[in-house]
Amino acid sequence: MTTLGGNYIHEMSVCSIAQTVAEGKLKPIDLVETLLSRIMAFEDQVQAWSHLDAENALEQAALLTAEANTGKLRGPLHGVPIGIKDEFHVQGMPTGLRNLKRPFTEPEDATPVARLRAAGAVIIGKTHMPVGGIMPPTRNPWNLHHTAGGTSSGSGAAVGARMIPVALGEQTGGSNLRPAAYCGVDAIKPTYGRISRFGCLPFAWTMDHVGIIGLSMEDIALVLSVIAGPDPRDPTTLPDPAPPANLNLEKVKPPHIGVVRNFFPERAEPAMQEAVEKSAARLKEAGAKVSDVMFPEEFAFAWPSHHLIMSSEGAAFDTITNSLDNKPNIQDRRPASLIPATYYMQAQRIRSWLSTKLIDVFQNVDALLMPAAPGPAPEGIESTGDPSLLSPWSLMGYPAISINGGLAPNGLPLGLQFVASPKEDFRLLQLGAWCENVLGRLPTPPLT
Repeated sequence: MTTLGGNYIHEMSVCSIAQTVAEGKLKPIDLVETLLSRIMAFEDQVQAWSHLDAENALEQAALLTAEANTGKLRGPLHGVPIGIKDEFHVQGMPTGLRNLKRPFTEPEDATPVARLRAAGAVIIGKTHMPVGGIMPPTRNPWNLHHTAGGTSSGSGAAVGARMIPVALGEQTGGSNLRPAAYCGVDAIKPTYGRISRFGCLPFAWTMDHVGIIGLSMEDIALVLSVIAGPDPRDPTTLPDPAPPANLNLEKVKPPHIGVVRNFFPERAEPAMQEAVEKSAARLKEAGAKVSDVMFPEEFAFAWPSHHLIMSSEGAAFDTITNSLDNKPNIQDRRPASLIPATYYMQAQRIRSWLSTKLIDVFQNVDALLMPAAPGPAPEGIESTGDPSLLSPWSLMGYPAISINGGLAPNGLPLGLQFVASPKEDFRLLQLGAWCENVLGRLPTPPLT
């Protein structure tokens, strides 16, 4: 079963899957079998999966099908297949980021994974990310000679290749939005603390963000509504309830968008900046108010502050876990352990200070527009690309999304980044969906 109503099943969105399963028009088992066939057809080329759990996925899908046949739906994601970035614990699956002396499977799910299961999602497997400082084998589905980005490499590639409609990622620098931008799909890095990180191996605890990569803003909104919200096992989660699932797009008015005119343009390639300008013009023609925005000169401190905090926290985490049996298998960060504590504290002060400096910038706009990456995915898989246009918002904890910005001259996707004030995740998703309706989404990449 590869089509439904004349449409390819592997191209169905999360919202479409959830609706058709609820209506009894699509069986989860048929959906999962179709997607597993697609994974088998293209995994040798794309290499998105670090651990594919086909047998259990089929068992889950069969059970969910039986439940749906009796009119029982576990939740709004009943039967929706999803991939999980390796660093999240998934019960019964290994976590490659751990470097244990013996093979080890996780005894329980990370909180976001547990919430996905409770809502009826089917966990297909774990997706690749860099481990031990070694880049993953994952390739960009738009051009297999190029990177899919990182560190949520497999998640971006799996969604981009339409192996699954949605995946969990994580961002400490630019690790969630960049793979989505490179692979021609959507993503959100929500406000810091919006999604629990319990069961997600940390890199820098004050900047780690659970992210979502999907095919549309509406899909991401639905998944966010399921996995966001407070968690007593993660004291950094926000007390706010999860945002609504329905974006109510018929009520969304044309937004006021601020195009960032300093810091970001000089880091972008000509093709990327041209995409920003053309997209802004099209949005303005469609009714959006578009204004130029200049950041205060102090914003230059964002990049060194991010680097210093991430390095210091990563080194501290390594120091703690090095004394344990489950030392994380990541790159050597021992030199960062020599950073004086006063430097770290000063970087944290600068971080808070920058937040006050940005209040006026965001006061009169709904969101800021800038590139998600300097350009399209670079050639080769020795690097996962440049995260520098995303890292300031990981530092600040502000919500950010990436949507389609068109194709570069070499045929690879370009991503547009929109950023909003803290806790404005729902409004940002609405804005992204409005912009996406104007700009369109990219088709399935031409894998053969």
